[in-house]
Amino acid sequence: MKLPAAFLNKMEKLLGQDYPQFLQSYAVPRTAGLRANGLKLTPEELKKRLHVIEEPIPWSRDGYYYSEVTRPAKHPYYYAGLYYIQEPSAMLPAELLHPSPGERVLDLCAAPGGKSLQLAARLGREGLLVVNDLQPQRAKVLLKNIERFGVVNAIVLNESPQHLAPVFGEFFDKILVDAPCSGEGMFRKEPDMAKDWSEEAVDKYVGWQQEILATVPSLLKPGGEVVYSTCTFSPEENEQQMENFLTHYPHFELIEQKRMWPHWVKGEGHFVAKLKDNTASEKETPPADKRKASKKQPNPTLDEATKQALADFSQQVWGNKKIWQEWMPRGGQVIERAGHILWESIALPPLRGLKVLRSGWLLGTVERKRFRPSPALALGLPVEAAKAAVQKLNLAAGNEADCSLALRYLRGETLQQEGRTWAKGWHLVCLDHFPLGWAKGDGNWLKNGFPPGWRWIDGD
Repeated sequence: MKLPAAFLNKMEKLLGQDYPQFLQSYAVPRTAGLRANGLKLTPEELKKRLHVIEEPIPWSRDGYYYSEVTRPAKHPYYYAGLYYIQEPSAMLPAELLHPSPGERVLDLCAAPGGKSLQLAARLGREGLLVVNDLQPQRAKVLLKNIERFGVVNAIVLNESPQHLAPVFGEFFDKILVDAPCSGEGMFRKEPDMAKDWSEEAVDKYVGWQQEILATVPSLLKPGGEVVYSTCTFSPEENEQQMENFLTHYPHFELIEQKRMWPHWVKGEGHFVAKLKDNTASEKETPPADKRKASKKQPNPTLDEATKQALADFSQQVWGNKKIWQEWMPRGGQVIERAGHILWESIALPPLRGLKVLRSGWLLGTVERKRFRPSPALALGLPVEAAKAAVQKLNLAAGNEADCSLALRYLRGETLQQEGRTWAKGWHLVCLDHFPLGWAKGDGNWLKNGFPPGWRWIDGD
């Protein structure tokens, strides 16, 4: 790999006697990792099901190394959201932030969403996760991953960080700032990034990082915590950035700071720092799950026709008109916005003026007084909901015929099974009781409801 001379000179000065080992790391094959989706299953359960994974990643409680030749992204379990493929070192920031169920968490520069999904697994189906990215196309990818991996208590925004503070105020218990950076730690993974490196680019990112960090104090509640991370080696973007922040905001304290070097660990380059706001609040902050809902205008309520459509859908899938409500997270309500039926957290402040891609868990739409479930509804359902469904197609990953049928479904094909007929209405399609999506019964056929943008593409 050809690296810029100025970059190599900088690294030699920075690393000293470690420089030859650092340089040698570029000749070593990079490592690959994946992480069990804690919203779906435990790491131990994933290891039993997915035989390509190898030893655990030391700094991640649910991460494993795997051999890149195995292509885990082509397994149906990946489409069921059981695991996320993530560079091993990138698993550290969310681990260090360590959110707890019920907390309010912000991922400020979130796309494509790997760290957001990690935070969501720590929250479970409790609390609130706000994920944001400034770039519109990246924000769309972020939304897709949030929905594909079954996150139900997330808000997806496409905003500049500066626009968030007037809306949220000191709202968040914890904030992750995985800042845009010069990407020096990713040169081995993405060699083309090295071609764009320059000292001027480093300076440009330093300015952006300072602007983003300046928004953090107004978004974090007193006593809250923030993790700052980059995938670069540059001290200007890392240690010096933290020194500058602490100078401007002396009520913050540096709790922990870590460097990940590719010649030290089985992973790429990463820098992570954890800070705490030591501002004393006037009165004790109540636990996250005891806080009152934010003051806001009443949400659009469901009309009687929509309620009936949801009840009819629930009767079709579960044989019970009201049981669908059991699968909704606590601390929210089901509302209608512009024809979309969503679960929204009652803790959410009014989002007027913000670019909102999704304000909650999209359940579906109502068309001609009939409910049409969204793919996000299926992927967000717990396994208990799948097992309780009476109108479904459950496929076994270990069965060759079932696995073949699952691939046909993921390709978007209409499904048929010899000797079997399908009742009218929606059927939940599952893989080992993990929901994949929806299909509509039509006698001898199941009409595919898997979205085009999510489908399996042969040859990828």
